[in-house]
Amino acid sequence: MFSRFKVALIRKFARKRLGKDIAPLATIATHPDVLIPYTKFSMALEKTNLVPAKLKVLGQIRAAKLVECPF
Repeated sequence: MFSRFKVALIRKFARKRLGKDIAPLATIATHPDVLIPYTKFSMALEKTNLVPAKLKVLGQIRAAKLVECPF
């Protein structure tokens, strides 16, 4: 029922944080049943302190490189 509102809110926060709309978010936004849990997982992952922040960024860069992500 509120999935359209949640998707709009997620896109707004992402736009504010990243400065622009990104293609992966636009693609996954068409499937709110996937986007909403994915966003919750990402936010939880960012907030955890079990792994140092620099190591998290290094892991993200490595994963992006493996899948040849242009971002």
